[in-house]
Amino acid sequence: MSGEERPERHGQAAGGTARSVWTESMYAVARSWPGTRVLVDRSLPLGRPSGITYPDVWLAAVAPSAALWRWYGVREVRYPAFADRYECELGDPVRAAGLRRLHGLARGGPLVLQTAVMPIHLSHARVLARHLRSGAMGGPPEQGGDDACWLGRVCPDCGRHSAVRGATACPYCQAPMAG
Repeated sequence: MSGEERPERHGQAAGGTARSVWTESMYAVARSWPGTRVLVDRSLPLGRPSGITYPDVWLAAVAPSAALWRWYGVREVRYPAFADRYECELGDPVRAAGLRRLHGLARGGPLVLQTAVMPIHLSHARVLARHLRSGAMGGPPEQGGDDACWLGRVCPDCGRHSAVRGATACPYCQAPMAG
């Protein structure tokens, strides 16, 4: 399979408006596809050749956890289980906030999810694209305000989410938090 997937138009679950979401390798030859390009990897790929397209947005918050990624190791036989586990991870507060941002970008026009994972058909970007095409929203329901309002509840040391608004210490590792 090449480093890109053919763009397809998909109906959005709520409202029925058409939505274009597809995936593309960071190493693919530049295409003139319209839309916002979003890098969905945890880190910037190294050694990018000239003539490639660069992302408009880098959204590392939606990338799989390091532990899940190490377990998966881009093994084709593990892809179905990886996709299921990654879908579950998309429900954690930080990833859910990133996912809501992706949904917002997708509502604004065509969206290209870029990744350095090869082969592209075994990437987490495929799971994200399927999720966006289905129109499913992850995480807690919107409670007003900005997605950034959850950041004060994430421990800077262990990365866990505190259910207590305004907590001064992480309930898991006792690290000080900016409540």
